[in-house]
Amino acid sequence: MAKVHLLIGNTGAGKSTYATGFSEAENAYILANDEWFKTLYMKDMPTESVYEWSLERTERIEEQMLKESLKLLKFNLNVILDIGFFKKSQRDRVKNFYSKKGIEVVAHYFDVSSEVRWSRVQKRNLEKAATFEFEVSKEIFDFCETLFEPLEVSELTTAIIIKN
Repeated sequence: MAKVHLLIGNTGAGKSTYATGFSEAENAYILANDEWFKTLYMKDMPTESVYEWSLERTERIEEQMLKESLKLLKFNLNVILDIGFFKKSQRDRVKNFYSKKGIEVVAHYFDVSSEVRWSRVQKRNLEKAATFEFEVSKEIFDFCETLFEPLEVSELTTAIIIKN
């Protein structure tokens, strides 16, 4: 039976890079928030109140991704949600969504230091390689640091921990 894999980690943790290799190994389809956000909303982003504006659109993307994932799961395709899952409430909401449908969820937690992540973001900004969707400034990176809620002990006991 197909599974849903949640990639949980802060900016620059390596989620998108991991998703690429993992999708090939596990016959999984990637639904990536950054890709959808760039395509659907980046051109319209305001200069003020960016967080509230972005959050509303990110929530819309999540809602649609959940719907699309159910279609993929019907074809017995594993699904990777590369959303970040910064908040515990979001992780719980998505896990409950699938649990009610009898779908197994596997959490992959990227436990990577801020220094390593910032170094990766700088490199990605310069190289604009395969996982590059848009530039992340130091200001945005630091802001994301204040938003991310690390996994609680109860979440850690069932998650695959990725340190790199």
